[in-house]
Amino acid sequence: AEGWNKRATVKYLLNNCQDALADISQTLKREPRHFGALSGKGLVHIRQEMLDDALVAFERALRVSPQNPGTRAHLKALKTLLGQRDI
Repeated sequence: AEGWNKRATVKYLLNNCQDALADISQTLKREPRHFGALSGKGLVHIRQEMLDDALVAFERALRVSPQNPGTRAHLKALKTLLGQRDI
């Protein structure tokens, strides 16, 4: 799983979002709770301006690592942009 995730990171850095998502999918197929892949998926979706999909990815990442402050910050910012509120 980690090899796929590293390759996804490189593709993200090269602004190749579609291929990054394909590699993230491979990562998650092998390790569905891979925090880096879930978080990375959110970042890719933000870059693609697919904010609803980014929100879903970060919510999944938060379930894997509830103490992560970066994930909480991304969720808060996305919810603000999308006009949502925490319950």
